[in-house]
Amino acid sequence: MRPTVRTEDRLPAELLDLPCRYSSVSLAPRRLLSVADDARWSTRWTVARLDGRAVGAITSHRPATARFKGGPYDLTRLDASFDRPVPEDPRQWVFVGGCRDLSAGAVTAATLTEQETERVRGALAEHVFAEADTAGDFPVALHVRADEAAAFAAGLGGRAVARELGQTADLPLTGDDVEEHVAALSSSQRERCRRDRRRFAALGYAAARVPAATVLAEAAPLVCAVKAKYGVADHPRLCLFRLQEWVRAFGADDCYASVVRDPEGQLLAVSFFAVQGEVLEGYEIGLADDLPGREYAYLQAMIHGPVQYAFELGCRRIDLGLDSSVVKQRRGAVISGVWAISLAPAAAGAPS
Repeated sequence: MRPTVRTEDRLPAELLDLPCRYSSVSLAPRRLLSVADDARWSTRWTVARLDGRAVGAITSHRPATARFKGGPYDLTRLDASFDRPVPEDPRQWVFVGGCRDLSAGAVTAATLTEQETERVRGALAEHVFAEADTAGDFPVALHVRADEAAAFAAGLGGRAVARELGQTADLPLTGDDVEEHVAALSSSQRERCRRDRRRFAALGYAAARVPAATVLAEAAPLVCAVKAKYGVADHPRLCLFRLQEWVRAFGADDCYASVVRDPEGQLLAVSFFAVQGEVLEGYEIGLADDLPGREYAYLQAMIHGPVQYAFELGCRRIDLGLDSSVVKQRRGAVISGVWAISLAPAAAGAPS
């Protein structure tokens, strides 16, 4: 059965109460609600229903002003990923499925079958893209995970344009503890993990799991420092606000930090994770500059420590996020693409 789809001004309450599927923790309904409260964006919800029940939703976000400071969401920097010109006025840009955290996608009810889920995702994408395109706007979904990009493209038919923007890493966990997990890796991955451990011991880089809320202020400058290396401007106060908002969205009991400190207690490296069912999903990472063995502080906070925590917390997979794909793959992660989905120009004489 094809779902009925329409655009609304708010998220249906039942999707807050029911178990849902989403490809990234940033797309959890309560996280999306915090975007809707952000005055920098005009947010709408496109909702799919079957037999009157809400079974899926996708957001669309339009910049509220012509002065857009969106860093990686500045479409003029990504124009090579599209088959038509990007409008100069950002108020004509419509970000489908998400406008932050480098992820986009739909929320669907966990009770749906895989086939129903794909159908709902495609119907949602078809509706919101067509609605924006008909209004003369420029709809685009950025950083859509591979398993969802195909459904989006199918919903858009022959006008779908898909361009790979980057890669993301998922680390499946095998066995009942860290040692069984490492033993199940390939020989080269096992040796690399064991070499990492030797370097951790030599450098004195041990990782600890702490409630995220206890280290937010301390971690914010390190998170900004990492972003600066990738050309992304950030400010510790804005970063702190974003981290606090993240903890509020998921609850303090489900948000953790993986921290590495020096013998004097100085924070050297930190990564943040939220528990979502059987998934431990990464958020931000911070790392001190001019650090002996800096890459090993990163590896301990970002990969090895979280593997231990995942087993402690009953998780079976770690979402390690974007970038550093080779480093993560060499330690057992599975790499897949993230995509930009947009529309090709309408054929001459065809309705837009």
